[in-house]
Amino acid sequence: MKKHYLIFSLIAWLFISCEKDDVCPATTQTTPRVIIEFYDIAAPDEIKAVPGLFAIGLDSNANEVTIHNELVSTRSSIALPLQNNSNQTQFKLYESYDLIDSTVSGNPDIITITYDIESLYISRACGYINNYSIQTFSIASDNDQWMINSEILITQITNENEIHIKVLH
Repeated sequence: MKKHYLIFSLIAWLFISCEKDDVCPATTQTTPRVIIEFYDIAAPDEIKAVPGLFAIGLDSNANEVTIHNELVSTRSSIALPLQNNSNQTQFKLYESYDLIDSTVSGNPDIITITYDIESLYISRACGYINNYSIQTFSIASDNDQWMINSEILITQITNENEIHIKVLH
């Protein structure tokens, strides 16, 4: 009888000590990207697609950094990831981007976004996500600037369902 009690106790202890699987559901929110939408400079309330829009990240030494899943396409908005280890991110946004025989053509403008980071704990399985608070958005001047003006519409970046920055071109 003692053997059965001991075996039953051991099995019960094993079940009690087990934890549920640490799996982060696919529906869990991740760190949001900044959403930029492009508008017509001649009619500021009208959305205007950018032909051949392409983005490349720039690190702190101005070296180009590829953005995962970024494709050349004509579109009126773009979602860009902000750096988690810095309070500033720069991008080179191309209008009419093309790559022929390893030669890049198009019209690049450099944008700089400064922000504060707020880390939020989600769960042990999901870890942390970052939300951002935009402080400034600027477009570097150059001789062939295609982005003319900008406006920060929403400073808090907590999801990707709203436009954060409006750019006139």
